[in-house]
Amino acid sequence: MTEQQANAISSPSDSSAKVPEIHAHESFRRYKLIDLDNTQIERTAQELIEGSKLLSNRDLWIANFRATIERVREWCGRLRDKLQMALVEIRSNKVLFYFVPRSDRYDLSLGSEMTALEVELAGSAGIGYVETLQVSIQSLERFAGPRSLLVWAREGEITPR
Repeated sequence: MTEQQANAISSPSDSSAKVPEIHAHESFRRYKLIDLDNTQIERTAQELIEGSKLLSNRDLWIANFRATIERVREWCGRLRDKLQMALVEIRSNKVLFYFVPRSDRYDLSLGSEMTALEVELAGSAGIGYVETLQVSIQSLERFAGPRSLLVWAREGEITPR
């Protein structure tokens, strides 16, 4: 059963505007929605609720991702003597950060710093599973895919691609 009520919503132009509010008590009931461009979609109440939650979660994830990128840039700036560049790749099940050391070999102290960063991001970033990888410039194309984005690069360094 559905109920329709009119709630007062304050707006700058008309403080007495009323918008109908629909309470859907049956999650399987189908509703037809008509968009501003007259596009029609038909969904169950449950699908509409889940879609709304996903949209809210998406906005929160994007805000958290931007904050994470800023944190990683600060971290890279602090370790600029050890780093050549940093990239990020968003996958369906995790976010990968690739760090390219200035040395040709695995940098143990950079690896230690990366572990600390990964632990910090896993606990506070709010973007899901985060993984950090140290990849030499020679191996970068094998690891970082075409969807990888440059997060940070040393000034004057030539970036691949």
